[in-house]
Amino acid sequence: MKKITIIGAGLGGLTAGALLAKDGYKVTILEQHTMVGGCATTFNRKGGFVCEVGLHEMDGVYSNKNIVKIFKRLGVYENVEFVKADEFFEVETKNGVFKMPDGVSEAQKALIEKFPREGKGIRKYFKLIEKIAKSLEELQSASWYHFSFFPFLFWDIVIYKPKSVREVLNKLIEDEELKLILNSNIQYYNDSPDTLSFLLHAVAQYSYYHGGGFFIKGGSGQLSDYLAKVITDNNGKIITKAEVVKCSENSVEYDRKKEKYRVESDIVISNLSPEQTYKLYEVLYQEKKVLGDALLTIYLGFSKNIKEVYGKRAYSNFIFNELASVDDLNSMIQKDILERSFVFVDYSQLDSGLIDNKTKSFGSICMIDSLRYWDKLDENKYKEKKEKLIETTLEKLDKAYPNISKLVEYVEVGTAKTVKRYIKTHNGTAYGFKPTPKQFFRVPKVKSDRVKNLYFVGQWVIAGGFSPSILSGGLCYRALIK
Repeated sequence: MKKITIIGAGLGGLTAGALLAKDGYKVTILEQHTMVGGCATTFNRKGGFVCEVGLHEMDGVYSNKNIVKIFKRLGVYENVEFVKADEFFEVETKNGVFKMPDGVSEAQKALIEKFPREGKGIRKYFKLIEKIAKSLEELQSASWYHFSFFPFLFWDIVIYKPKSVREVLNKLIEDEELKLILNSNIQYYNDSPDTLSFLLHAVAQYSYYHGGGFFIKGGSGQLSDYLAKVITDNNGKIITKAEVVKCSENSVEYDRKKEKYRVESDIVISNLSPEQTYKLYEVLYQEKKVLGDALLTIYLGFSKNIKEVYGKRAYSNFIFNELASVDDLNSMIQKDILERSFVFVDYSQLDSGLIDNKTKSFGSICMIDSLRYWDKLDENKYKEKKEKLIETTLEKLDKAYPNISKLVEYVEVGTAKTVKRYIKTHNGTAYGFKPTPKQFFRVPKVKSDRVKNLYFVGQWVIAGGFSPSILSGGLCYRALIK
């Protein structure tokens, strides 16, 4: 059976590795970090806090047929518990608070009640994102015959591929606040609706409305660790602290604890970017695609259970109280990181499994970030700016949750610089290539056209996020077993 070496233990590499190991392939994963998972991990801090690195909520857990197929094949549902959020999100704009319900009909109804004059546009919007989401799902299993008739069978994809979210919404809706609300969670995909592909917006948002959002109980590391266990239980190897330094057609070389090693490989699967990967092969390559943005996270450990203090609130809370339109959002993005709006995720609102001590709770604040805000600061300036960010952000959070800053027992900031240090991505991006109309919805680049027996997985194949990374692993597996 073929020997497969996977570079990087992100969700894409772990998924592909688990599927291949179960089929009897000899799988070896080389991970430069001390643990597997990439951004799908947790870390512990004093006070009993288990901090979630990346996951707020995952879509498609039970509704995406390709994810379901992968999870059933690997026994994920029997070994990893998924906890459903009660609502999609809540957003506070300059004009008030709106809670976006779970479910397509429920969300549509709530929006029409708030914006009765936009009823026609709201109905068209939900009908459109459903149509596009279903077309993209159908396209994944289309045969070559269907591709011959692509413009006729998938005309909606052809029409909307070159369009941004802003372009489409401007033709459906007039109210500027409504456009902002429909893009409340924009930072999970991109920085602005002006540059986000409407196709990605449609398929991702519909997936959340239709199937709901889920948190992995105990933290996203539970899924990563389980996939790693599937690999080792099926005679695979996972080697951490392994820095890959060179690749060839039949081997991979890596350094570990100041020692050099070489592993024979028939096939290499890379969780790295194409640029980083081809550099290992000494193949000339210049990336032409624009990279996605980075995310900043402020990890918060509270001395009390926030749900008991403030009652039943939303799980994901977008604090946009200085914004009333997409134009306001775009203006805010141009400002310094200290002036950003953000999402506050209150893990006490569901059975997260992050805190054993029921009297305490964990939360996180997340916002769009860029390496340019941090990479030129010396150590002292870097620390000072992070402390100032904590101060200004908690002041804003206090307005939505009075005196919540006084309950903070532990606080830590992870910047774009932090992400770059831990997962080694260019610019600290966790989302791969920027999902613009020009760059999103391309044929997934699973197999290399430059190096024989080289394959790709992870955020660089479909898009960033948990679901796309898992799906990339499935695509790679199917390409290999053919």
